[in-house]
Amino acid sequence: MRVAHLIVTYTNPAQTERMIRQMQHPEFDFYIHVDAKLPIHSHEFLSQIPNVFLIKKRIKVQWGGYSTVQAVFNSLQEILDSGREYDFISLMSGQDYPIKSVDEMQLFFANRKGKLLMKYRAFDGEWEEGMLRIKKIFLANYHFKGKNFLEKLLNRVLPKRKLPKGIKFYGSSMFWALSPKAVKYVLNKIHSDTKLKRFFYYTFAPDEFIFQTLLMNSPFAAYVINENCHYYKHPPKTPSPKTFTEEDFEDIIASDRIYARKFDMLKDHHVLDRIDASVNKRFKY
Repeated sequence: MRVAHLIVTYTNPAQTERMIRQMQHPEFDFYIHVDAKLPIHSHEFLSQIPNVFLIKKRIKVQWGGYSTVQAVFNSLQEILDSGREYDFISLMSGQDYPIKSVDEMQLFFANRKGKLLMKYRAFDGEWEEGMLRIKKIFLANYHFKGKNFLEKLLNRVLPKRKLPKGIKFYGSSMFWALSPKAVKYVLNKIHSDTKLKRFFYYTFAPDEFIFQTLLMNSPFAAYVINENCHYYKHPPKTPSPKTFTEEDFEDIIASDRIYARKFDMLKDHHVLDRIDASVNKRFKY
């Protein structure tokens, strides 16, 4: 199975290198989008690893803003323009790590060939917090003094925001594994519908629902499996998943997913050491 791993990162390049080297396989390519707030030279050495490519059109990413979506879109376009053929494009972060061998990863994707792997919940009735992200105007893509005040003022004086007609909203994790055809559909849909793009631009954290919403309202919905490649722990009422430590090792290894997130090698590299040792021991010939 030919897989393009798209890694969106702003963190430790040494950890990204470790992740990639642990996933080296002739059928795996790696495309790295480095947040444009960072100097590219911090990650340039990674392009010396076989099958690793740095995304050229980088974006300064603002947490919760449409800029995250734009960074992914730019990266996906470069993958499509590469001319390389893939069965899957798998979205990852620089704080992910493989928890299965490359052979198991290949089998994981082979067993799901022709499907789209994407966690989703309907906003209406399943993920009510999601509705809050689209009913008001958010300026998360901007960073200036007085932004929060202006955001509150706009939502107070402007008419109630109208949702796009005929669209049911879905969302969950921003990470997925999709076919190039599904990716191309999403890019074309946004590029051809400026009103729809503008709507998503002023929502909060659209990276967690734009792909789900567009694909679940399309003919591609029939191919979606409600899963992704990641194992994570997301405590209730927290903005992000737990950062794993050694105490999580047994849970991580017991997972049937192929990656886990998230990790910080500078805080606890021992959990990564134990994952590597476990995988290498189980699949040593």
